[in-house]
Amino acid sequence: MRNYTVILAAATALLVSGCSVSMHDTQRVNVVADTIQVEAQGEAFGVPDQASMRFVVSELGDDAALLKRTVDTTTENFLTLLDSFGVERKDVDSWQINVQPRYEYRDGASHFVGYEVSRQINVRLQDLRLFDQVVDSALSENIGRVQQVLFEISDPSPLYSEARSAAMQQARQKANELAAASNRSIARVQTVVEFGSAPAHSENVMRMRSPMADSVTEPGQQAMLVRVQVTFVLAK
Repeated sequence: MRNYTVILAAATALLVSGCSVSMHDTQRVNVVADTIQVEAQGEAFGVPDQASMRFVVSELGDDAALLKRTVDTTTENFLTLLDSFGVERKDVDSWQINVQPRYEYRDGASHFVGYEVSRQINVRLQDLRLFDQVVDSALSENIGRVQQVLFEISDPSPLYSEARSAAMQQARQKANELAAASNRSIARVQTVVEFGSAPAHSENVMRMRSPMADSVTEPGQQAMLVRVQVTFVLAK
């Protein structure tokens, strides 16, 4: 049998209600001697169930020590509120503090105008039902702003399994089609190489201005992607 190469481009989509899986990608297929090598891709979608939130407490003024005490007091009050919501201290860190001199440039020269003292409070919220309440509480304590919100899936393992299964199913289907077109059949899998990707975070950057009356935040969904390169052995 002469060696030959087949390039096959295909796109297939499958949508399932609820948590859906779709397979789509350009499929690269190599047929060499008695093997066929196929690349395929699978996706699985899930809804985030937790959020990582970064709050910033910031004060401006001339007395750096006084500013820090004010920031510390605000931080302590906010931590107490988080306790009241059942947020465990292991899900909170507030150690990062920054003291920055401030300057204004006038007449070609810089002039010292005071300090900015800020502290970051990172919160992992494992119950998204509390999201808006926590933000409202931060507003009431004059935290200033939420610098970053990342919605996450706490356990992506089932979705990875789903995406992996979809990718392998797609690879086997393509290999079977190619083998049948050559009047051959697939005997077994020789090798599998997997390439996975973490989900892109759903990210919101918020400036805190007014409290939210009701829960209006929806985290959307995230995709888990698995790509496989599979070598199949042809039957004799």
